[in-house]
Amino acid sequence: MAFLKVNNLKVYYPIRGGFFRRVVAHVKAVDDISFELNQGETYGLVGESGCGKTTTGRTIMGLIKATSGEVLFENQDLLKMNRRDFNQHRKDIQMIFQDPYSSLNPRKRVLDIVAEPLRNFERLSPAEEKKKVQFYLEKVGLNPEAIYNYPHEFSGGQRQRIGIARALTLKPKLIIADEPVSALDVSVQAQVLNFMQDIQKEFNLTYLFISHDLGIIQHMCDRIGIMYRGQFVEEGTSRDIYTNPQHIYTKRLISAIPDINPENRENQMKLRQEINSEYKNSYDKYFNAEGKVYNLKPISDTHLVALP
Repeated sequence: MAFLKVNNLKVYYPIRGGFFRRVVAHVKAVDDISFELNQGETYGLVGESGCGKTTTGRTIMGLIKATSGEVLFENQDLLKMNRRDFNQHRKDIQMIFQDPYSSLNPRKRVLDIVAEPLRNFERLSPAEEKKKVQFYLEKVGLNPEAIYNYPHEFSGGQRQRIGIARALTLKPKLIIADEPVSALDVSVQAQVLNFMQDIQKEFNLTYLFISHDLGIIQHMCDRIGIMYRGQFVEEGTSRDIYTNPQHIYTKRLISAIPDINPENRENQMKLRQEINSEYKNSYDKYFNAEGKVYNLKPISDTHLVALP
């Protein structure tokens, strides 16, 4: 049984027009997607900005209301729960937000930021709370004596570690990481990513890792779903996606990964030109008459592709 199972999830936003502001159309941010996470694995959601990957993560968290579908967490549908029942599961699902500069309240001390989830779900004395916050700060590699500092006194990488510490305080089972390193310098990104892998093993965490960067996804994820305009175009193991991409959109994403070897740049440019030519000349192979992707079909036990 899957640890997290998303079935036919849709998130539509109405477009209103006319004098009476009637609904004339919908923006289909997430358009009928399904996928599964197994406990302890890292599943990557990849795609360009606006493809619906962040909306998917926020819908699972309960921050955005779904239009229809199911989100089964440990075989219970989160979308059908009332607020009280859903809040009981909120402690098991936490989120690391994209921007460490805006996701931390600049007016609050680190103690109050990290302790906020604890105050919502547990009753601790000030001494117990302080001890627990210091424990998790130390776990993420920060000075436990820095609990009275403010966010502006930390670097970007340190701020993101504060966000990770906040997500860990309730000992969650699932962490949704929404572009957790996109706002950081490249040198700091590697530190944070390696650290996230270390704590995953230590705390037996399951990650839903959201990113537009296929290089990072390759480093972090066991399985990957490629999103395009709110739908999946391809899904498979990391090996499937990187060694045997089938959909033209996946090929274009992979070809955009920069190669640090100058000798390979000419070959990479030729590959991009070939892929762009294939995209123009074989459009109906990958998209229907309405410009939408086809349904996913298996081409192996682990690899699915949206083809006619």
